[in-house]
Amino acid sequence: MRSYYPGYGEKSGRTAIFVLFLIGVVLTVGLYFVKTHALTAKAEAAHLQRMVSSQQSAVKVLEAELAHLESPNRLADMARKELGLTPIKVEQVLSVDEIVETFPLRDEPLGETGGGAHE
Repeated sequence: MRSYYPGYGEKSGRTAIFVLFLIGVVLTVGLYFVKTHALTAKAEAAHLQRMVSSQQSAVKVLEAELAHLESPNRLADMARKELGLTPIKVEQVLSVDEIVETFPLRDEPLGETGGGAHE
């Protein structure tokens, strides 16, 4: 095909090759940055996974410690040794009638008797 302007076909061909070269360079640089970002994100995800795993292990250890500390047998032994507490005996349990006899109701509230601790 013949061009009406001399040298026009050569210039447009060079321009097209130059534009395609620039597009290739931009795509290559863009691919490099995307790949670098993906590798960084992958390394960070692996790091976070390791942290989660170690925290889960720590939680399991703490749950085991808590189960040991809340053990009823251990608490009963400590209450007996440290505080001198003993299990309730049957003789110590009162019925409602026995409570009323042992601790009678007062006719007037404590504040009106004049025998309070605030005098």
